[in-house]
Amino acid sequence: MAGLLEKRSMLLLMSLTILGTLQMMFGVVSGGLIHYTKVTMNNTLSQAVTVHCQDRHNDYGYHVLQPNAGYRITFIANPILKRTLWFCSFGWTEEFHKFDIYVQTRDKCENRRCRWLITEKGPCRRTNDTNNPICYPWN
Repeated sequence: MAGLLEKRSMLLLMSLTILGTLQMMFGVVSGGLIHYTKVTMNNTLSQAVTVHCQDRHNDYGYHVLQPNAGYRITFIANPILKRTLWFCSFGWTEEFHKFDIYVQTRDKCENRRCRWLITEKGPCRRTNDTNNPICYPWN
């Protein structure tokens, strides 16, 4: 029984080594097997906005966006379960709102890049047609 357990452990170690080697090889040749999603938020208000974004495991802290400034979060969306969720709070003079800035099943962003405009009424996701963003109300 102990011999079988040793063989399984060795097979697992070899498989992980091969997978790691392939990841490094593909990373150099084709840009990698792991793809990062980038979500950018631009402040369209005439005043500073405090942004706080997090998911279940990560907290990116508080950031102050001056008018016309942007802020980006970068992460790896779950390729199998497709349940990645990032939520943010946005605060400015006497206003405080929340919004799910990235919902993997909702946001089909071009080249894994989602671009949002932060407005008083709610965030608007930019599309290929820059004159017609998709706007959402605050949560």
